[in-house]
Amino acid sequence: MTKIATAPIGRFDEALLKKLSSEHSAEQQLWLSGFLYGLATAGQPEAVLAPTQQAQVQAPKVQLLYGSQTGNSKKVAQKAAALIGEQGWDVTVTDLADYAAKNLKTAQIALFVVSTQGEGTPPTAAESFYEWLHSARAPKLPDLQFAVCSLGDSSYLKFCQTGKDFDARLEALGANRMAPRVDCDLEYEEAADQWAATVVSRLKTVAGAQPVAVLKEQLSTPAYVAGFNRKNPYHAPVLEKVRLNGRGSAKETYHIELGLEGSGLVYEPGDSLGILAQNSDRLVEQVLAAAKFSGTEQVEFDGKATNLASLLKTQKELSVLNRNVLEQYAEQSGHENLKAITTDHERLKKYLWGRNAGDLLREFPSTLTPQQLTDTLRNIAPRLYSIASSLAAHPDEVHLTVSALRYEFGRTTREGLASTFLADRIEVGDSAQVFIERNEYFKLPADDSADIIMVGPGTGVAPFRAFVEERNELRDSGSAKQGRNWLFFGNPNFTTDFLYQREWLQYLKTGALDRLDVAFSRDQPEKIYVQHRLLEKGRQLFERIENGAYCYVCGDKNRMAADVQQAFLQIIARESGKGEAFAAEYLSNLKKQRRYLEDVY
Repeated sequence: MTKIATAPIGRFDEALLKKLSSEHSAEQQLWLSGFLYGLATAGQPEAVLAPTQQAQVQAPKVQLLYGSQTGNSKKVAQKAAALIGEQGWDVTVTDLADYAAKNLKTAQIALFVVSTQGEGTPPTAAESFYEWLHSARAPKLPDLQFAVCSLGDSSYLKFCQTGKDFDARLEALGANRMAPRVDCDLEYEEAADQWAATVVSRLKTVAGAQPVAVLKEQLSTPAYVAGFNRKNPYHAPVLEKVRLNGRGSAKETYHIELGLEGSGLVYEPGDSLGILAQNSDRLVEQVLAAAKFSGTEQVEFDGKATNLASLLKTQKELSVLNRNVLEQYAEQSGHENLKAITTDHERLKKYLWGRNAGDLLREFPSTLTPQQLTDTLRNIAPRLYSIASSLAAHPDEVHLTVSALRYEFGRTTREGLASTFLADRIEVGDSAQVFIERNEYFKLPADDSADIIMVGPGTGVAPFRAFVEERNELRDSGSAKQGRNWLFFGNPNFTTDFLYQREWLQYLKTGALDRLDVAFSRDQPEKIYVQHRLLEKGRQLFERIENGAYCYVCGDKNRMAADVQQAFLQIIARESGKGEAFAAEYLSNLKKQRRYLEDVY
């Protein structure tokens, strides 16, 4: 066995050594040492390592586990893994849907990146692991070092609840927290990057061994292409805007076409378009009146001076409130009753519904300065809309299907921010600030010959317009055999609310759409919804699912999605003849296989 020569090293360039030690971080120095070591031992595969280097080889493996609904947690996990891998650590990245939970008992370092859906629900991919972790079967984990990065939306009361649950449960099982949990809001990138950096800095101290400081090409940092995103949106021109509902409809739905020519933006069916909207002048005036400000006051935002009215219109969330805003305002204003509301879940939930910033200022007056008020209010969060077009069918365009949200609160009419921005405040020739939000999981099957079943009442039909357009383009191009496309659509009335009726009928005629079942709830005495149509076609649906069909559901999370899922459970139990327990396990497996997918809100 060949040994490394131990001849005297000789003199070094002292100026160079000083520069390397003073101008580079510990992580960079570690990386460089590995790089130089690799150069020095090139061509010596049998080289014997020094005793300290042998200890480095035994450094524990890092397991990075993610639970993601749309793909954001996966992005964070992959980016963190690349950073960890750059330091020479042996790191693996695994979807919690594919992770064998029993392996956690023997793991030494496990990092979790997990999102939360709505009011505290884990993502579908993490449901089984979540249940196992919180069950009596979960073992004690005294030898595990862990850290949690949680993604969520602070507009929900149970913000980042899944991540909080993971963090608390792992600690209860005896695991050792190597870095504090970080809860990331919608703009998660900066907080997630800080979490990853903290984890890297802690790895050397908690593992008891240094990583092998060698370059690993397979773990090199991926190329993150700079471009348009939520912090740097593209100003897309409005090309077309059409109201889809007929005269007399109680609904107000718009088809909006935006131009992407020259932007370089691309998307796939299933992705979403982020809209950065602006508040209405009327709402800004109401908030200024409640705060007793003129709007001409100068305030600072993002390092620049601007007038208060302009800032409220373009940058601050006024149409909705959340817990964080209430807590900060209560602390600043000193209102004890408001503080009491923020600590009572039921009172808080009731107070937040329907109220806006103007209501808060009127009901709990304060002497906050204009700067204090703007610092307390949340920045406007982008609104995401399912894309209703295929780029193959409409090059350089992106289409949306938007329902204008208007509702009564007390004696006043309230409006959704982005939906009424698109409905009322921009027209053809104007532009909207947009970006593409990838949804990695709500995608057409990789196998074009697989059948799909789409359930999309109301504006939930948007992504399925994109799905059918995409498959129709593939069909027209003469590609391999195409799977069958079955759509279930519902809305109140046939004559006024059959969105994209002509397109669907044309697709039926050409065969691009294999079947279309509709439910118009107000066209007969008894209300009929999409779940009723599903149950009527139960046998045919189950046959297609048994033959590999993929099921997609898009629309209202609170009522429709739950009713549709219950319909699928009934169909599986009935048509299989094996009962409810079998149906529950069957549907759970469909979700794990990503053959039952939801895009709900």
